[in-house]
Amino acid sequence: MKQAGTQSSSKDDAILLRTIEDGRRRNMRQLLLRASRIVNRHVVEGLHERGYADLRSTHTTLLSNIDLAGSTVTDAAERAGITKQAMGRLASELEGAGYIRVKGDPKDARVRVLLLTRTGRQLMLDSLEVMTELERRYEGSIGRDRLAAILRGLAAFVEETEQAENR
Repeated sequence: MKQAGTQSSSKDDAILLRTIEDGRRRNMRQLLLRASRIVNRHVVEGLHERGYADLRSTHTTLLSNIDLAGSTVTDAAERAGITKQAMGRLASELEGAGYIRVKGDPKDARVRVLLLTRTGRQLMLDSLEVMTELERRYEGSIGRDRLAAILRGLAAFVEETEQAENR
């Protein structure tokens, strides 16, 4: 026999789940993740239109986390929040596609440095153009002032949070 008050009805469960889902959809983390996925998808679509047919959405994890002058696999992985092994797999794919080259660090043979090739640098320039076009498109859908406020808010959030974490 069930004890009174220990089992909720399926109606109560459905209401609770709906409440949790509504909260998840609206919380900052979920909104940022969803927005990031949308923008990444649009960027990759724009790059495909420019002839980068072999580029996949997962490749942006590496490309958006390396310095243009080069980064180590470890640094890029830490920035992206993924393992060195996962970053290494992405590096192998992008090296095979001709966007980056991987070289050893002369100071430490265990360290691998990721460098953009000429094609990779052109990809970065083209991705900046795609982003400019996307921002115009987003202005058209949500308005210039609203997009500007979002960008200002995100920039302030990132700057303030990073400063606080480095104190």
